[in-house]
Amino acid sequence: MPNVHTLWVCFSLCIVPSYAVAEPVSLSDVLHIVLSKHPALALARIQEQSLKIEQQNIQGLLDPRVSLTGGLSDQTTPTTNPFAPSGSSSRTLAGNITKLLPDGSTVSASFAYSRSKVSYPASVPVVFQATINPTYEHQIDLIYRYPLLRGHGNPNFNEQISNNEYNEVAAHWNTAIQRELLAAQAISLYYQIASNIIAKRLAQDAVMRAKKLLIYQKKRQEFGLIETSDQRQTEALLAARNVEYSNANATLRRSITTLNRLMLREAGRTIQAHIENSIGSFEISAMPTWLEKALQQRPVFHMLAAQQAANDSILTIAHDQHDMQIDLISQVGSRALSASYGRALGQGFTLNDRFISIGFEFKDTLNKQSSKAAILQAELSRERIRLQRQQALEDIETELSTALTLYQNGTIMKKTTLLRQQAEQLKFNAEMARYQDGRSDTATLIQFEGDLRNAELQAALQDIQIQLAEKKIALATGNLLHSLDMNP
Repeated sequence: MPNVHTLWVCFSLCIVPSYAVAEPVSLSDVLHIVLSKHPALALARIQEQSLKIEQQNIQGLLDPRVSLTGGLSDQTTPTTNPFAPSGSSSRTLAGNITKLLPDGSTVSASFAYSRSKVSYPASVPVVFQATINPTYEHQIDLIYRYPLLRGHGNPNFNEQISNNEYNEVAAHWNTAIQRELLAAQAISLYYQIASNIIAKRLAQDAVMRAKKLLIYQKKRQEFGLIETSDQRQTEALLAARNVEYSNANATLRRSITTLNRLMLREAGRTIQAHIENSIGSFEISAMPTWLEKALQQRPVFHMLAAQQAANDSILTIAHDQHDMQIDLISQVGSRALSASYGRALGQGFTLNDRFISIGFEFKDTLNKQSSKAAILQAELSRERIRLQRQQALEDIETELSTALTLYQNGTIMKKTTLLRQQAEQLKFNAEMARYQDGRSDTATLIQFEGDLRNAELQAALQDIQIQLAEKKIALATGNLLHSLDMNP
């Protein structure tokens, strides 16, 4: 009859992992691959590029506006006055250039040059006809409009520039938020794979133990030392362990497929997660310290700050539109009239004949429902951003509290589960010796084997739980991507 040592050697052989060697991939490698390839980040960057283009569009508000018109006309009209002209013809050329200045004032320059000629019936004596025919006119005007209230300082331009710049910053941090979300997915999948690998290995160990037990029972049955029912119990145990192994293997394959696709790799590529004992390597800080780090490092707070600054620009524009419009307008211009086209053109560049004026223009909208609504909307957006910031801080404190509890529970459970594993191992060894001596039954031995398997699984999973909690805390405080040099 085999001794206890020989029998236990048969059972302990299954502890050596027999799964295929998988490709070792560190968590850092996974994060670098995901954050460099995932299309969600490229889509987020499109918004940044769109805002850069919009900045150029806003700058176009200061582009000079130029217009040029010209025309010919000829007119013949009946008349009852024998001395009145019977027709007229004209040629005109006019142009204008308007420039909006950064301070809100507007400068306009215009010119007009024309030739006019009237025709008379042959019966009209020359003495009754116009002495200058044709006539050439030349006019140049310079107009300066300065806003005293609405438009003063050109907030419609300057605040739009600021608004777009802050929106561009917010879009940049929104991309960083997408990076955090992808990193969180990758971390969860990575440690899920690590857990599934352990579950598969332990399930395979349980299959091997059941097989060894069945082999041992068959040998004893040859000598009539056990009943057939005992063997049937072990066969049922082996079938159950095979189902558990198949489920563990299928779960592992699903999680590997999901992570591979997150990394945009072939679904069937194997992944071996690398988990080390990390107890004692993590320093716990006070919650206010962690929250302060999160406020400084998490992109959500940078994005909300940029959105708040952009909203302040919108509020400034809304207040400006709510003001009445009072513009100071000054104009100076030259006038020239001559029978010579060259003389008229030249005199148009002098102030011998001129026009000078200064005045003001008042415009306003009664009730101002539209501008009031715009102000209220901007103030409501400010309150929304404040509440979003408060909610984000509360959510991060919840994440940190949950992860800290997970970490503390893991460190406590690791010590107790190791003690339980050792106790279950001793219990199983003692029961195996009793079974060999015929002082125990198969059902009890199977139950003790299951207790040992559960203790092994529980102990093996604690390191994963501890490291997962550490990564969640690092991600919640904004330290993780910074430590891996993966900040945007």
